[in-house]
Amino acid sequence: MACCPAAWNRRAVIAGALAAGVDRSRSVHAAGSDVIRLGFVGCGNRGTGACREALSTKYPVRLVAVGDLFRPRLETSLKNLLKYEELRRRIDVPEERQFVGFDAYQKVIECGVDLVLLTAPPHFRPIHYAAAVKAGQHAFLEKPCCVDAPGYRLLVAANDEAKRKGLSVGVGLQRRHQRNYLDAIAKIREGALGEVRLVRTYFNMPGGRSASPKPPEMSEMEYQIRHWNVFCWLCGDHLIEQACHEIDVANWVLEAHPVRAAGMGGRQIRTEGDIWDHHVVEFEYESGARHLCQARQQPGTWSHVSDHVLGTKGAMTIGVGAWGLGVLTPRSLRAKGYQGDNPYQREHDDLQASIVGDGPRRFEGDYGAISSMTAVLGRMATYSGRRVRWDEAVASDLRLAPARYAFDADPPVRPDATGRYPTAIPGVTKAL
Repeated sequence: MACCPAAWNRRAVIAGALAAGVDRSRSVHAAGSDVIRLGFVGCGNRGTGACREALSTKYPVRLVAVGDLFRPRLETSLKNLLKYEELRRRIDVPEERQFVGFDAYQKVIECGVDLVLLTAPPHFRPIHYAAAVKAGQHAFLEKPCCVDAPGYRLLVAANDEAKRKGLSVGVGLQRRHQRNYLDAIAKIREGALGEVRLVRTYFNMPGGRSASPKPPEMSEMEYQIRHWNVFCWLCGDHLIEQACHEIDVANWVLEAHPVRAAGMGGRQIRTEGDIWDHHVVEFEYESGARHLCQARQQPGTWSHVSDHVLGTKGAMTIGVGAWGLGVLTPRSLRAKGYQGDNPYQREHDDLQASIVGDGPRRFEGDYGAISSMTAVLGRMATYSGRRVRWDEAVASDLRLAPARYAFDADPPVRPDATGRYPTAIPGVTKAL
């Protein structure tokens, strides 16, 4: 199937500009009438929400290509987007620009889009991002950005290339666009707390998504991808997939990544997949500061999400209450009319402002990669029961990936005769 015929002469112009070293993000849309052509990869619930927000900015943007592993999910996503009258005029995705399969991301990229939303399961993020950057496209990456050290190194290389090409990159760590966090960080930078010595964060939830039993006719690979949020190779564990928000806040407050981590946790209630249901991690920074991080998914337990900072002159709670507890979701924010103070919307507003040259350049790929890898470091420490250094963690060759990507391929983990999947055992499991 030929994608986007003669795509478009403008792509050739853009490619030439990149080759000549032109700053694309400040020139492609300089005329003011040029539409931002949007590609969308990964049509789950959060991805569809991110696409809606990307289509809801004040800038001229049009969705022109969509890709997912599963046709029904792609169709449902488009149906949900098209039900909003204000979005319909911004959606132009005929069947020939709807792609399904493991190579759908590449086909979307080949449609000559300017900006691509990468919201497939986290395992695929580094692969998809590297391809987008190679094609010279701006990108929005949903968090987390990697699930292992090889993925982190791929992100770092792609970030370097993206910066050389002058691309704008956004990451779905929306607290970086949230007013109460921005105001708190400004006060910390002004010295209101003195020297920060301790950050405490919590991402404790009553439970994660459950996985239904595998139908006999479904391959193991398809089953795991459909239930990606309970398999470590796909989501990284909920410590990475959810608590990366608070881990990013700690790195932001301390303006660094940790130098080592130690922790503990386990699996007491969860029965699906192979990830754990609770973690406690102590991250140590070069300054001697510590970050104590709790992450839990267990029903009937204390549900709480917040960030607390202790310095030599005082203490501060940044995110708690309606924001910190997650009560204000993207959907509820829209319903309550929080358009002016909706960080999920603002991250897309800021990214597109950067692309068209209407605001400060946004390049969030660095902290997206580092905070994701910090979370991976934490998992390495809890799964192995070891005290793990940052330098050995980022150098690890342990890649959480199948030998090949196909529904008839073997996934990295398989169930035993009872249907249970092997899980990490501290002191035994190799986590590096």
